[in-house]
Amino acid sequence: MSTQLAIAFSPQGVAPFAAPISEASKLAYYSSQLFNPDGTPNENGRNAELQRLGPIGFRTVYRAVINAYPWLKLPAPPEGTPSSPLGPTPPPPQLPAA
Repeated sequence: MSTQLAIAFSPQGVAPFAAPISEASKLAYYSSQLFNPDGTPNENGRNAELQRLGPIGFRTVYRAVINAYPWLKLPAPPEGTPSSPLGPTPPPPQLPAA
């Protein structure tokens, strides 16, 4: 009985207090965190998301935002800039549907 009760109260693959959010809402939120309204980088928002998501999570979110809003993409680095230590850029994954 106690095991069944514990299982009933445990999260079933969903974070406590998580709300279902659409893909468009996620992209709108993250684009506002990563970019200012004029399209320039939002340094404070980027730093906060990098701390919260970690480098791999941040990269995943950044690529999803750039894929959805290509006009926000920053120009390519100058010729001769060293490549990313994370390796070649894979295609951006789809964010989980709400």
